[in-house]
Amino acid sequence: MAFDPDYLSDSSSSNNVRRERRRQEDKRRMAYRRAIEDYRESQSLQATICDFPELLGQTDHHRSQRLY
Repeated sequence: MAFDPDYLSDSSSSNNVRRERRRQEDKRRMAYRRAIEDYRESQSLQATICDFPELLGQTDHHRSQRLY
């Protein structure tokens, strides 16, 4: 069987294309995962802050409404 350099280059270029496509998919997947984690963290923080309305500065607003 003769050595065919064209076959070798086609094979390696298709492997590179597959590898690059996989790398891009992994990057996209990780970006989605980070977005979900950020969203969950912000929801958790929001829930924690809502437990302490005085941290939001709402206490002064409610006091001023009671005086009038």
